[in-house]
Amino acid sequence: MKQLLIVFGVITLFGCASLKRDKYYADMARENSFADYFPSHSFRKSFSTIEEAYDYINAALAKFSQVSGKPAAKGLAARLTGPAVQTDQPVALGCFMEASGRQTSIDLVNSNKSLDTNIREAISATLVFLIFYEDRGVSISRFYLQQGWQYVSNAQYEEFNTYGNSYTAEYPAGWGTEKAFAYLKKEID
Repeated sequence: MKQLLIVFGVITLFGCASLKRDKYYADMARENSFADYFPSHSFRKSFSTIEEAYDYINAALAKFSQVSGKPAAKGLAARLTGPAVQTDQPVALGCFMEASGRQTSIDLVNSNKSLDTNIREAISATLVFLIFYEDRGVSISRFYLQQGWQYVSNAQYEEFNTYGNSYTAEYPAGWGTEKAFAYLKKEID
């Protein structure tokens, strides 16, 4: 019984810390517009520290959820295999998104609607971050789906082409944003 209480206490503490972190990033996201996080459907950014990139990703994920009005239905983090990315800052980040309606994908480039409107009106929306730090790279993907719909496939991206290079994705079991950043910081392999 004592062991059960200790495990419950650890889960409760972790859950509280996670909720506080989520609230912090949700509050941060509310302070900025969608365009502050997502200037277009595909873009690149650089950061001087891995911590800045971590904060940006978490706040951007919160903002995407707030604006889309859809829950994240699935999504994983992957280890990327390919050449190191050379930029003027230590951390390079690429981002792209896709959206689909009932029968077809939504052209986010040539639409006469704003990007956030297209994401909000879509049935499904995909958000992918590619983060490179030193000699490592990861992808963090989220797939958002309107209530009442379900995915019929659990497929993930297998390859990415960015920064003039090709990268293959490997999805370790249990990886999310935290483990992806731990991998980038060489805390785990």
